Amino acid sequence: MVVRAPGGGFGEMLRYPAMPTPVRVTVLVFALLSLLFALATVHRMLAQGGSLGAAVFFAVMATACALVAVSLAVRRPWAPYPAYALAGLLAAASLGLFGAITVVGLGLLVWVVCALNIRASRDWFSGRRRLR
Repeated sequence: MVVRAPGGGFGEMLRYPAMPTPVRVTVLVFALLSLLFALATVHRMLAQGGSLGAAVFFAVMATACALVAVSLAVRRPWAPYPAYALAGLLAAASLGLFGAITVVGLGLLVWVVCALNIRASRDWFSGRRRLR
């Protein structure tokens, strides 16, 4: 179902509801992570003595984060599940590095679980919409 935009003229054209803010922030977070992993990949490939395994790992993580960001942005009904899995993987990987990185990893997991489970996000992904 589509919602009418407020106002007259071109405002009467039909449009889809906007992406909820928690989903938008989650997309931006995964896009930023993708960029950071891509930069880490380039750094590992250019660094003297950089391991190929680390470069491959960073490239895979950059691709996974980009795929999660794109799937969330284009509103796939299954998109929250890879986001949960990737956030859980990042949180688990950060547990061995006690300190600030652990707090960031666990914080990302908590944010993704909470942001994608609020009613507005669930309704937006499921395709059910209420008129505003």
